[in-house]
Amino acid sequence: MDGKKTKLEPKGKDTKEEIISKASEVKDSVSEKGEEVKAKAVEVKDSVSEKGEEVKVKASETKDTVSDKGKEFRESASEKTEELRTTAEKMVNDVLKTLREKQEDLGKTINDYTAPTTPYVDLINTSNEFILIADLPGVEKDGLSVDVTNESVTITATFPEGMEGEDVNYIKRERGSGEVTRTLKLPAEIKIKEANANFEEYILTIKLPKEIAETQKLEIN
Repeated sequence: MDGKKTKLEPKGKDTKEEIISKASEVKDSVSEKGEEVKAKAVEVKDSVSEKGEEVKVKASETKDTVSDKGKEFRESASEKTEELRTTAEKMVNDVLKTLREKQEDLGKTINDYTAPTTPYVDLINTSNEFILIADLPGVEKDGLSVDVTNESVTITATFPEGMEGEDVNYIKRERGSGEVTRTLKLPAEIKIKEANANFEEYILTIKLPKEIAETQKLEIN
């Protein structure tokens, strides 16, 4: 051996620098990644915020739509209720009208049944007058009127109502009540101003002097 000594450089020196460099690179990379992560987080946050706003807008639109639909439903229900009420009122009014008409018809039928058919009269012809006699049982003088023209006589009489009451029950009813009118045509003209009427014991007597044409006998030559 020649006894020369060789100085060896420590191999760990380059490795340490490399490690520091690598660590710096890793740090920078981590820093960049952190910035990227922060940026992504901001983007995600903004996206979530935008989505939240969209959700709020959609929710508000849905709420408004539901409110409008509810309003339309209430208005439709109100219109249907009003239509049903109008229809019901019309039906009730029609029923009441029909009942009133039936009641009027029934009243007319009852009046026709209970009213006297006509005053019974005799008309007598004499040489100088007509005599009319009418039976008016139960009629009062203030319920009687007589109208005459040159060729007719009209008698209007009001017959009294019958017996009424809860304990009154008609088994048979032929005597009528109410107002009746009868007009008689006379065979010849009468003197209106000389006509007279008398009412006694429910018998009406009317005397109607005839309008007699004057005659003159002519001498024959």
